[in-house]
Amino acid sequence: MADPVFQMHPEDGPLRLAPGPQPSDPFPFEVDASNTVRFLRFNASDPTCAPTGETEPLIELRLALGKWAAVPRAPETVTIEDQHLTAYATASWTREPGDMFLVRLDIDKPSELKWQVRLTNKAQKELFFVWVVSDLEEDTRQPRIFMPSVQHRTASPGGFIGNIVVNVANVGTRELVFFTEGSTDLGGGFFLKSLTSPIQPSECGPLVIGVASTEHGSDSTDFVLQADTRDEAERTLHLSRSKPDKEKAEGKEGKDSDGGPSKHLPDMMGVSDLFPRPLIPGLAWAGAASLNEHFIPPELRPDLSTSALAYEDPAP
Repeated sequence: MADPVFQMHPEDGPLRLAPGPQPSDPFPFEVDASNTVRFLRFNASDPTCAPTGETEPLIELRLALGKWAAVPRAPETVTIEDQHLTAYATASWTREPGDMFLVRLDIDKPSELKWQVRLTNKAQKELFFVWVVSDLEEDTRQPRIFMPSVQHRTASPGGFIGNIVVNVANVGTRELVFFTEGSTDLGGGFFLKSLTSPIQPSECGPLVIGVASTEHGSDSTDFVLQADTRDEAERTLHLSRSKPDKEKAEGKEGKDSDGGPSKHLPDMMGVSDLFPRPLIPGLAWAGAASLNEHFIPPELRPDLSTSALAYEDPAP
């Protein structure tokens, strides 16, 4: 069986698109001069893998220097013309489970003219967009990994480092399957404890990495997870660990190299030190237990019931 021929966009990672009427930049996609049909399968996903809702994005296509054509939901279609108003194709989309949208582009007049697509996010929150283009509908089903691949940990004074938990999202258009198994030695003092597989489109799963204790030196490793995706860079983990900071371990973090008090106040002081309690009774402060907390306890407050001030006219 021949390998699938497809284009995954954007090449450098998901398109992050804020909500609003502003469309994205145009993205070119290839259509061979011999093609009479082209499929574009879009995945619209929340970066946190929360449901995106029922709102569909606005998908627009353009041929050469022609006008942008908004693609409607099937069975409706739109005719796509070049700048000379010559009709070349029709298009429509259907919605699929997992917040995916399949655009079918039927080309009545094959040519070597250039095609572009752009998107508008009509949801109420930022979304990630990934799409796959092919002349075969099945080949537009491809997984894609999105995860924070760079992870660094510093050991505690005793050398202990807790587990690293990486949130792995599948922003592609087919389920993601890992072949790397748990308990795999990743090198550099790291080992894979568990991972989620498979992960469906627009869903997430944790990847748990154990870290051996260390009291000296630093270690790092790059490990390529084995999965059914072609992009090796997106499934590569960059892991590093280091020993405890000597001065912090000895309790010297409160002084700078010149022996004086540290100038890095946000790192060395608490919130209550940076924002001390005000001297005005009843005024809230950053560490107050209550907005109405009084800075003089009740038993120490003076009795003003017989004071001359109690009978003064408050008017100026």
